[in-house]
Order: sequence, then C-alpha cells, then structure tokens
Amino acid sequence: MAVNLEYIFDNDTVGLGCFSYLPGEFVWACTNECNLECKHCSIESGKNKKWPDELTTEEAKALIMDIWENFGPVKFAITGGEPLLREDIYDIIKFAFENTRMQLVMATNGTLLTEENIKKLLDAGMWRVGVSIDGVGEKHDEIRGLKGCFDEVYKNLKLAKKMGLRFQFHTTVSKLNKDEIPAIIDLAEELGTYRIYFVFLITTGRGKDLPDLTPEEAQEVFEYIYERQKTTNVWLKPICSPCYTLWLKEKMTEEYKEGKINVFPRVKPIGCPAGITRFHILPNGDVWPCAYVTMKVGNIREKKLSKIAIETPDFKAIKLARGFNPDIYGFDEVKNPAKLEELKEAFRKEHGYEPELGGICGECEFKQECGGCRARAYAKTGSFLGEDIMCPIKNIKE
Repeated sequence: MAVNLEYIFDNDTVGLGCFSYLPGEFVWACTNECNLECKHCSIESGKNKKWPDELTTEEAKALIMDIWENFGPVKFAITGGEPLLREDIYDIIKFAFENTRMQLVMATNGTLLTEENIKKLLDAGMWRVGVSIDGVGEKHDEIRGLKGCFDEVYKNLKLAKKMGLRFQFHTTVSKLNKDEIPAIIDLAEELGTYRIYFVFLITTGRGKDLPDLTPEEAQEVFEYIYERQKTTNVWLKPICSPCYTLWLKEKMTEEYKEGKINVFPRVKPIGCPAGITRFHILPNGDVWPCAYVTMKVGNIREKKLSKIAIETPDFKAIKLARGFNPDIYGFDEVKNPAKLEELKEAFRKEHGYEPELGGICGECEFKQECGGCRARAYAKTGSFLGEDIMCPIKNIKE
C-alpha cells in the first residue's frame, strides 16, 4: 500500500517537509557575545567575547532597509552569539517588522527565553524563533558546554508554546549526535515544534577538529529523515548538504514507480545558495557567503550589502560555474551554451581565473542542481570553488 503523502503538500504547518527547499536568506550575527560555548560554533562565540566594533543600532537598521529595498520579502534571520544578550535587539526587531515584509526569525540557544523576554519578542513582532537542540538531556549539555542546559531550554520551550511563540529546532548533525535524531524528532512532536533544521556539520571555527560524517553516514541520516517524514507532522529539513535533494528526487521517483508513495516527486533541486541567495553579515559588518564559509568578501560599512551580493567576483564565479547569470540575484539559468561560454570568457579576462568548480563537483553532471556545499569545500580545500568531499551522490549511481 502506498504511503499517503498528500498531507505533506496540503498542510501549511508542515509545508513540503523534507521534500522541498526554498532559497533566499540574509543572516545577521548581531553579536559575538554568548552565555554558552558550543563545540561547533563557527565564530567561536562565548562569554565576554563581544566584539568592540559591532554594528550600532542605526547601522543595523540601515542594513535591514538595504536588504528590503533591493531583495524584497526574503528571510531575515538574526543570530549570534546569543541575540537576546544585545540590549537593542527588540528595537531592531520592531523596526524590521514595522518597515519591511521580510520573514523575520531569530536563532537562540533558548536559555534566555524567559516569560519577560518572550513577551518582548512577541510585542516587537518576532513570532518565530529557532532554538538549538543537539540532543536530549546530557548529550545536548555536552555539546553546548553547560550542565543543566537542556532542562532549562525544555522548560522555556513549554512556556513559549503556552505564550504563543512558535519555534523550530536547529540541530547540528555530526558523529557526536547522529544517533540522537530519533529522540530529537520525538521531542519536537511532544512540544509542537513545527520544523527542524538538520544542519550538517561544517568543520570551521570551534568545530574545526570535530569528526565529520562520512558520505555513508550522511546517507544513513538521509534515509532515516526521509522515512520519518512520512509519518510526522514536523517539517524535517536537512540543510548544508545540497546533494540531499538529488538523493531525495531519485528516492521518491523510485518509490513512486514501485507504488510505495502516492505523490509524484515535486522536488526541484537548486543546490547550495551560499553567495547566490544566502549571505551572512558578521557583528562588525564583515560579509561571508554563509555562516560557515569563513571568507570575508567585504564590509557593509565600506560598501552596501546589495552591491557586495551582486558584484563580488567569487559570487559571480560560483553562478557561472553552475550555469547561472552572474549579474542577477538568484538561480537564473543561462540556457544558451554559447552565451554561457561568452560570459565565462568575459569573467576570465576581467578577473584572471576560471569560473569553474574543482574536483568531483566540477566533473559532476549535477553541478547545476547541487554544486556541493561551498562551506565544506572551503573548509577542506581553502577554495570557495573547491570540491565537497562528503558528497554521497556516488551512492545514488551505485
């Protein structure tokens, strides 16, 4: 009997579950100050680690308007550090809520979601937060570096639910906690969490020495999430592993043909959005392609983000390497091969290097649909255009 997946496509709470991927996210790490010291933190936040040159309130508001006026209703995510340690954060959230129509979300470790702070968030217009959950009980405490952390967050999430603050989980998946995934989903179902982002570990910052998943382990995680999505109302969303959607498309097509599912796959893989539709702004205004590509490409105090996003050579290169228009925000495919080669040649003459992906990503037939994780490529090869060695796509063909 086919598994009925219609609820996945018809339920607004679930959305498309792990069966979709939507791009367009601008992330602002508003402070480096944090009350925890997590093992995988890409900017090594912690206690007494606030940067002296963090953006002012007015600079933050100018950034918000630059994004809104040039890119429209994209997602604007506020992270840290711990955003709730920034004194003006409610004023900034309220400004964004009242002056734009961007999707607003805040990432928090959850320890400061007190009744007072939840009320302030709701009053400011922040109705949705992402809370870091890397395990249940002691495993979460181990990764977060604070005994009793999980119990505090669990208590706060129950309060958030009672007060009407929606929340999703952010789970960084590594060898340390891959076996915790079933329990994390169980917890999400218990608390009424609407979505879980499964962020595949990028070994940067404090996480540079953590053990990475093998391609085989990554596929095992894919398999479990796929099967669990069929029976849960929690939206399970793997990220930082762009080849997931390729694997998913193959898997769903196979199961549809075999009569195991009753919905033909509507998956359209678009791959890694870093430097294409995703950009990360650090506390001091430095710009990275994403939170895990530790490659400075500019600073918003010197040049507007809207200019950096379009004019940065490496951003043009990644789009050309994957067959997209280098001068437009987004995944605008150049369908004429001659035109694409003309654009690549112009890039070579102007910038002096090849706009091509390296290694297995450059040779892959799926480089437009996937392109590999640019953060993992940069962490392992030192090049934004390098290869993603964790790729499990070979298992699709096998």
